[in-house]
Amino acid sequence: MRVLKRILAFSFGLLFFGVNAFGNVWYSENFDNFKEGDIAGQDDWKTAMNQKTCQIGSEVKRGDAGKSILITENTMVLRSFDGTHDGIQYVSLFTQRDKGAGIMLFYIGGDAIKWGGAAVFNTRGDTSIHALDGNVGQQVGELKLGEWHHFRIVLDFKKKTYDFYVDDEQIVDDFGFRGEGGKGGVNPSLGWIFFGWDHPDALTAYIDDIEMGDGEGETAGKPQAVSAADKLATTWGKIKQRL
Repeated sequence: MRVLKRILAFSFGLLFFGVNAFGNVWYSENFDNFKEGDIAGQDDWKTAMNQKTCQIGSEVKRGDAGKSILITENTMVLRSFDGTHDGIQYVSLFTQRDKGAGIMLFYIGGDAIKWGGAAVFNTRGDTSIHALDGNVGQQVGELKLGEWHHFRIVLDFKKKTYDFYVDDEQIVDDFGFRGEGGKGGVNPSLGWIFFGWDHPDALTAYIDDIEMGDGEGETAGKPQAVSAADKLATTWGKIKQRL
């Protein structure tokens, strides 16, 4: 009986810590269950800035199976989110750029769409990565064409600053939000993300595995060896054997 009590205490503790460890993720999407074709109209994704919709496809994806978002010239999409996601929030995604001189734009914010962008950055055909510190842009890093890169953006809605990591290397530290005051409002929380390219210059790029959540998101984009649910299922199996 004493052993059973210890197992029960462990299992409930595991459930508690598992919920707390993984409960900070409030949006996660790998697009594998989306229909191929237009992303606009699926899971509240919409076109943005009067551009055409990006596409869902399986030709290029992370891993051996699945789908990703294809971004080409004159395509741009938006996803808004309910709830008050304030304090420190993170956005994690994987992106691959193949070819074209077009600029792959990323906007993340919580007030007026585009003008209220908190974190604003882009990738370019010369393999450079640029980001805005307030309204001042600068080159902050580089990527390799034809390869997946992990982007993690950590936004502090109290300090009105953001950090930017590429493949776990920090390339931006405490850049100021772009959309503070003027047209942009005050960015009270994380409310939307949009990306794409609103010009005719050729672009071929991809996005996959978007995740958003509370906190820094240090483990986002990394494989999880064993989930809390798996551990709990194993523990309950042991309990049943003793009953």
